Amino acid sequence: MIESPVERLLKTNPDMEVWWDSSPLVYEQWTQKMLDAASPERRPVLEEQLRRLFVVEDPARSVFRGCTTNPPLSLKAVQADPAFWSRWVDDFIRAHPDLDQKAVFWATYKEVVKRGAEMFLPMFEASNGRYGWISGQLDPRLFTEKEIMLQQAEELSALQPNVMIKVPASQEGIEVLEVLTSRGISTNVTTCFTLPQSLAASQAVERGVAQAQEKGVDLTRWRSVITMMIGRLTE
Repeated sequence: MIESPVERLLKTNPDMEVWWDSSPLVYEQWTQKMLDAASPERRPVLEEQLRRLFVVEDPARSVFRGCTTNPPLSLKAVQADPAFWSRWVDDFIRAHPDLDQKAVFWATYKEVVKRGAEMFLPMFEASNGRYGWISGQLDPRLFTEKEIMLQQAEELSALQPNVMIKVPASQEGIEVLEVLTSRGISTNVTTCFTLPQSLAASQAVERGVAQAQEKGVDLTRWRSVITMMIGRLTE
């Protein structure tokens, strides 16, 4: 077996986790695209490596330990299977004719997150909640709307037990982070570019944990992630 660079990287630290940066719904299509672009000589080895990264039929055996999504990445999942999602949206609109475009978008987005979470759920269950998380992001346009973000977070976290809420590192987002932590809801801080943002997020999590412990909230499967997005500044 020829190990991939990702597998070799993981050997340097057994506690390291590598996450798939997209919806798992597109992994098969992405894999095929990579194989189609590879030379005939390279293709067999590459296919073995890619199949090990995410084992669709047995996710617990995957090299990936979770995945992160956002609305644009979820849109790609919809675009990857237009026939299915067109039917889904049509059926949803027929069942909810009173909802506006924003509500239809949010419902579709939640369905994409839910289906992706279901794909990683076996890994989550096999690891007792350590691995198999999928990040579902709050609407990034609403980064100053605390109450709406809290409502969206509750809706996303209710989809599957392995949904982690992606919270913006705005002032209001940091406040949301503290509240969600106090409720035992796992979070992933995003749009975080500076040390002060990371520090504010860490302090909010500490306060939230203290509140959760006071209230007797179960934190057994709770996780907290801060994503430093410095690389985005060079893109």
